[in-house]
Amino acid sequence: MKRIVPIIFAGMLALIMLFSACEKVVYPPLELPESVSYSLDVQPIFDSKCVDCHGGSRNPDLRAGHSHEALVNGGYVNTADPASSKIMQKLYGSHDSRATGTEKLLILQWITEGAKDN
Repeated sequence: MKRIVPIIFAGMLALIMLFSACEKVVYPPLELPESVSYSLDVQPIFDSKCVDCHGGSRNPDLRAGHSHEALVNGGYVNTADPASSKIMQKLYGSHDSRATGTEKLLILQWITEGAKDN
């Protein structure tokens, strides 16, 4: 019994130290525009993150002047169910690290607003 007490005490001390080392992480709220502009908000994401691979030789073509038509007419957006859009599935799947959370939300908001070419 005398050997069990120090082990229990050491275990409790370890748990206390473990939980006291945890800190609460608070993320600032995302500030998305009231309305998303394709040319001002979405295309710059494609320009900086996507056109190296999707610059005309790989579908969808995400170069300026080509991207909107490639996405909308190529079946990459679904305005009836924006989260199920092929582009969103890619951005949250195999291309997850290529865009930030805010960038993904901007693209999702653009689709939700009707995927306009504005």
